[in-house]
Amino acid sequence: MFGSIVLEAAIGMIVCFGSVALIASSLQEAMASVFRQRARTLLNGIDQLLNGHGLVLDIYNHALVNPRSDGRATSIAGVSLRLAPSYIAPLNFARAMVDSLQKGQVAFADLRPVLENISDPQIRSCLCSMYDRAAGSVALFEAEIARWFDSAMERISGAYKRHAQFWAFVLALLVAVLFNIDASHVLTHLWKMSATGVFHLPATAATPDAHDALSYLEQLPIGWIETPHPAAVLYMIPGWLITASSSLFGAPFWFGLLGKVTNLRGAGDKPSSP
Repeated sequence: MFGSIVLEAAIGMIVCFGSVALIASSLQEAMASVFRQRARTLLNGIDQLLNGHGLVLDIYNHALVNPRSDGRATSIAGVSLRLAPSYIAPLNFARAMVDSLQKGQVAFADLRPVLENISDPQIRSCLCSMYDRAAGSVALFEAEIARWFDSAMERISGAYKRHAQFWAFVLALLVAVLFNIDASHVLTHLWKMSATGVFHLPATAATPDAHDALSYLEQLPIGWIETPHPAAVLYMIPGWLITASSSLFGAPFWFGLLGKVTNLRGAGDKPSSP
């Protein structure tokens, strides 16, 4: 009996945390799409990679990198984020950079003087070193640039994930406050309801969508029944923070865990040896 109560309460908490994480991540993705956050982060990352050099604008005006634009932007601020890419293939970036350096006028064999005239010393040194290692091969030079770009994109991707996690936490906290999803309150009531056998949650191993998450939340002991006393709100804050913090693990983690716990409950007790 005790094991059943523990599993029922655990399933309820997992569904609660997973649903909040799913709702928060869905809202975060919607905001990122509306504000073109991926394209903005990529543009800022490339601008930082090239230290604000004019090559950034040339690359973004190149059809290999930004095929939806007309290639006529005159400044970084003039690059349309609505048309700017959210992802650039490393080799396309490398080829666009080489084309921007050659400008259709300089042969690859004569590119060294062009690289030496780059105003930024860090970029100049980096490209000259890659050009020398390529030993006159365009393909090797492009491969060097592609690896450099790919390495930088890993750091940019990490920065974007941290930014996304921050906003997912903020949105999860907002959901927790609006729906009064106090983790400690929910756990206490789930335990009592499981002990009396009145709590039932349709837990499945499949990952639900946002609509399913909301329907699951309706069965949990959450929401505002009456306006609480201001002093009582102070006791709710830790529970809200715990609920919001659970979103940092992500919905796939919680619903994957839900499948494992559900299988554990469905397995039943191990039969005794004869």
